[in-house]
Amino acid sequence: MKALVLGPVEVWVGDRQVNLGGPKPRTLLAALLLQPRQVVPVERLIDLIWDDQPPQTAVALVHTYVSSLRRALDKALITRAPGYVLDVDSDAEMFAGHVATARQAERAGDLSTAVAHYRQALALWRGPALHGVEAQFARGHALALGEQRLSAEEGLGRCELHQGREQDAISRLTALANAHPAREETRELLMRAYHRAGRTADALTVYREAREYLLDELGIEPGEKLRDLQTAILNGTIEESPARAVPAPVVVRPQVVPHHLPPDISDFTGREEALKQVMALCEAPADSTATPTVVVSGFGGAGKSALAVHAAHLLRRTYPDGQLFADLRGAGRDLEPQEVLGRFLGLLGIPGNDQPAAPDERVELYRRTVADRRLVVVLDNARSEAQVRPLLPGNANCFVIITSRSRLTGLEGAEPIELGFLGEEVSAEMLSRIVGTERVGGEPEAAQQITRLCGGVPLAVRAAGAKLLARPHWPLRTLARRLSDERRRLDELETGDLAIRSSLRLNYAELDARHRRAFHLLSLLDLPDFSAWVAAPLLDIPPYDAEDVVEHLVDLRLVDVAGVDQLGRVRYRFHDLVQLFGAEQAAAEPAEEVAAAVARTLATWLALVETAVRALPRVTLGLRPPLAPLVEVDPRLAEDVEEDPTGWLHAETGAVVRVVERAHDLGVDELTTTVIASLLSSPFAARNEFGNWQRTHEVALRAARDRGNRRAEAVLLAGLGQLRYEQDDFVEALRNFEQAAEIARDIGETATLAVACVGMGTVLRDLAEFEPARELLGQAIALGDEGVVAAASYGVGAIHRDHGDLTEAVAAFERCVELYRRLGDQRGEALALRGLSLCHRAEGTYVRAVELSRDAERVLRAAGDELGATYAVQSLAKAALRAGEAAGVTDVEDLLAGCLEVCTRQHDRFGVALVTRTLGEAALARGSDDEAAGLLRDALDRWTALGLPIWRARTMRDLAAATGDEEVWAEAKALFTGLRAREAGELAGLSAVEWRAAHLPA
Repeated sequence: MKALVLGPVEVWVGDRQVNLGGPKPRTLLAALLLQPRQVVPVERLIDLIWDDQPPQTAVALVHTYVSSLRRALDKALITRAPGYVLDVDSDAEMFAGHVATARQAERAGDLSTAVAHYRQALALWRGPALHGVEAQFARGHALALGEQRLSAEEGLGRCELHQGREQDAISRLTALANAHPAREETRELLMRAYHRAGRTADALTVYREAREYLLDELGIEPGEKLRDLQTAILNGTIEESPARAVPAPVVVRPQVVPHHLPPDISDFTGREEALKQVMALCEAPADSTATPTVVVSGFGGAGKSALAVHAAHLLRRTYPDGQLFADLRGAGRDLEPQEVLGRFLGLLGIPGNDQPAAPDERVELYRRTVADRRLVVVLDNARSEAQVRPLLPGNANCFVIITSRSRLTGLEGAEPIELGFLGEEVSAEMLSRIVGTERVGGEPEAAQQITRLCGGVPLAVRAAGAKLLARPHWPLRTLARRLSDERRRLDELETGDLAIRSSLRLNYAELDARHRRAFHLLSLLDLPDFSAWVAAPLLDIPPYDAEDVVEHLVDLRLVDVAGVDQLGRVRYRFHDLVQLFGAEQAAAEPAEEVAAAVARTLATWLALVETAVRALPRVTLGLRPPLAPLVEVDPRLAEDVEEDPTGWLHAETGAVVRVVERAHDLGVDELTTTVIASLLSSPFAARNEFGNWQRTHEVALRAARDRGNRRAEAVLLAGLGQLRYEQDDFVEALRNFEQAAEIARDIGETATLAVACVGMGTVLRDLAEFEPARELLGQAIALGDEGVVAAASYGVGAIHRDHGDLTEAVAAFERCVELYRRLGDQRGEALALRGLSLCHRAEGTYVRAVELSRDAERVLRAAGDELGATYAVQSLAKAALRAGEAAGVTDVEDLLAGCLEVCTRQHDRFGVALVTRTLGEAALARGSDDEAAGLLRDALDRWTALGLPIWRARTMRDLAAATGDEEVWAEAKALFTGLRAREAGELAGLSAVEWRAAHLPA
C-alpha cells in the first residue's frame, strides 16, 4: 500500500486504486498523511477538515469518515486516544528521502548518485501537491512541498552544471526561471551555466531581466550574491566553485497552522462591552506598521483569561494562520520569554534542535517566522512588560491579547481594557447559565444573596455555581446561608481548581514584609474606604511613604481605587473577599503589635477630628474626658484638615465610624473611642447623620461599660440623649439624660451633670412641662461653664416666651446672644437671634422680627448650618405673614417650600411639621381655607405623633380659624389654659373668626 500526495491525493494497493469517497474523507486522509505515524486528536482533525467552522455533528462525521477509510486502508488506520494514527508510506516521505540522499551525495562530490536521486525524487510528482483537497491546511502544506520541489530542481541543475553538462543545466534552469522569475538562486545558477558555456552576454541578460522583474514587481534590487556575481562576470574575476563546496540548501518546512487556544467557555457572560473593545482593536489602520495589542487587566478572578480566550476564538476567521497561547505564570512560576518562544516556534513547525539558543536570535527567528502570517497571540497572566516584549510579533498582521493583574502601562501603544466587577444582575445571569434558569428562578432571593456575597467576581460566581452543580440536592438558600458566614466564605468558594483563595495567593506571595504588614492591618480595620494616610500611623511611617505602600497594593490588585474625595485625595477600598483573605492572613501578626498599630491610628484620627471640629460651629454641647495627646501628628495631615474641615469630615466619616467599631472589636483604647464619638456629635448633628452618630456612641458606650469607665459612660449617655432629642424621640432622650445625670451625680462629675440638666430641661420644655424644665435649666446655669449657661439661657427665654413673660424672655435671649458672642460661637448667637425674633413677633413688632430672622439666616448660612438657616427662614416667613406688606417679603410661600424640602431631606420631623403648619397659615392668610385646612390637619397629625401638646394646641387654633369649627377652637383654648401658655390670654373672649381677623390680616 502506498499513499500519494504529490499530485491528486490517492491510495494504491498494488496496482489497484482505492476508492476514498468524497472530498471530506479525502481531506481527513490528507490530514493524517501529513503527520504520519503520529496521533492526531479528533478535535484537531475537526479544525483541519472544516477550517475552524465545524458543524454541530462534526465528531460523529469524523467517526463516519474514519469508518469509510478503514474499509480501504485496513489495519493502517489505527484508533489511539485521543484520535487516530495512519501508518502508511507516502510519496512525500519517499521524495524527502531521495532529496536528502541527493544532497548528501552532492556535498560528498558523488554527482552521479546525487543526479540519480534528484531525478527519482522529481519523478514522484504527478501535478500540484494535495490536488483536490481544498482545506486551508492543505494549501499551506502544498506551498511548502512545492517549494521543496523547486529546490530539488535547482539541485539537479547545479549537479548537471558541475558535471560539465551546461546545455542540460541551461535548459532545465531556463524553464525554472521563466516559471518562477523571483527565485534568485535559479537565476544565479543560470548565469553560471551561461558563463561556463562561454555565453557571457546571455549571462548578463539573465541578470538584467531578473533586476527588471524584481524592481517592477516587488520594488527591490537583486540580492547581494546576484549583484556580486554580475560584477565578477563583468570584471572577469569569477571563480568556479568545486562541486563539493556547494552550500547546504535551506530546509523549507511545511507551514504549520497552530490552534493552541484553551477551550472556550459556553456560558461566557457579562463582558459584552469589553469584548466589543477587543474586537474593535483587532484591525490596525491601513497605514500602521505596529502590532495591534490590547492589555486586559483587573482583579484576580475578574475573568481576564476567559475574555481573552473567548475573543481569540471569535477571531479565528479574521486571523486564519493560527492562534498561539501561553500562560506566563504556568505551573506556579513565571515563564521566561526564552521558554515561551521555544514553545511557540515548536508550534509553528520549527523543532527544538533547529532553534537558536541565544535569546536575541530566537526572538528574530520567531518574528521572521510569523512575519507574513495573520495570527492571534494570547499572553495570559503576564507579570511585567519585560516578560511580554520579546513575545510581540513585531508586525501589523498579528493581534496580541495580553492579560495581567497589572496595567502594564510601559507597553508602548497597547490599548488598556480594565475589567471591573460584575453587577448583581449580570452575576445572577452567570449563575443561571451555570446551574440552570429553573433552579435560580425557583429561589430568586437566595440566588441574589449568593451573587451579592460573591461580590461581582466571576471566579467566585463560577466557584459557587460549581459547588451547586456538585450538590444538586442543595437548595440555593443552603449555599447562601453558608456564604453569609464570613469565617467560612472563602472556604465555600473553593471547588476543584476554582478557588478565590488560591487566586489571591498569587499576588499576596509578591508582598515584602512592609507591604504584607500593611495589607494585614488595613484588612483588620475593614474600613468602607480610606485615604492613604491611614497606613502612616498603622506602620509608623511618613505619609508619602504610606501613599507608596498603598499604591503598591493597588498595583497588585489587593486594594481598589474607590474614587477621589472633595479634597482631591484618592480614596481606596478592599473588595469584600480580599478583605476576608487579608484578615485571615493577619492572624500571623503578633497581637500586641496589632493593638499598638490600631491605637496609634486611633489617636491620629482623634487629633485630626479634633482639629476639624474646632474649626466648625458647635451644634451640641461638647463633652469629653480629658486626654493628653497620644501621638505627634504629621503637619501635612493637619494641613489637609485645616484647609477644608467640612470636606475632610465628609470624606472621613465612614472610615472613622468604622474604626471606632473595629477598635472596640479588637479591644483597643476605649477612652480614645469615647472622645472621638463625643467630638463627632456636633458635625453629625449639623448634618442630621443620625445613623453614624448612633453607631459611634453605642460602640463607645459598650467599650466604656466593658472597661467599667463610668465617667465615659456618663458622657456617652448624655451624647445619646442629644442624639435622641435631634431625632425627636423625646421619651428616649429624657431617659438617656436622666441616666447620664444619675452617674454624674454618683461620681461628682459636674460638667456632665450640667449638660444632662440642659438636655432634660430642653426636652421637658418641648413637652410643655415648664416648671420642672425651668428648675433643671436653673441647675445647669448654676453648675456649668459659659457654653452650658448660654444653652440653658436659651431654654429659659423660650419658657418665658411661651408663658407670655415677654420682657423676661427678651432679657434671657439678649443675655444668650451676649454669652455666645463672648464665646465666639456665631451659630449659637444666630440661634439666639432667631429666639429673640420670635419674642418680637409675639409682641407684635413684626418688622423687627423679620430683621432679626434675616440676621440669623445670614450667620447660619455662613457657618454652613443649612438646617439652622432653614429654621431662620421659617421664622422670617411667619413674621412676614403677620406683618403683611410692611415686611417687604413677597415670596413667603416659595421660601416655605424651600424650607420644607430641606427639612424633608434631612429627616427633621419637627421641622416638617413646623413648616407644614406655617404653609397652612400662609394659605389661610390669602383666603384659601380648604387648602389651609388640609395643610393644618397634616401638621396636627405630625405634632400628635411627636407628642408635643403646645404645638398641637397652636395648630388646632389655626385649623379652627380655617374651618370655623368651634369644638376644635374650644379644645385648643382648653389645652392652652392647662399649659398656662401665653396663648390662653390671647384667645380669651375671642371666637375663631375674631382671632383670625386680628392676627392673620389678608
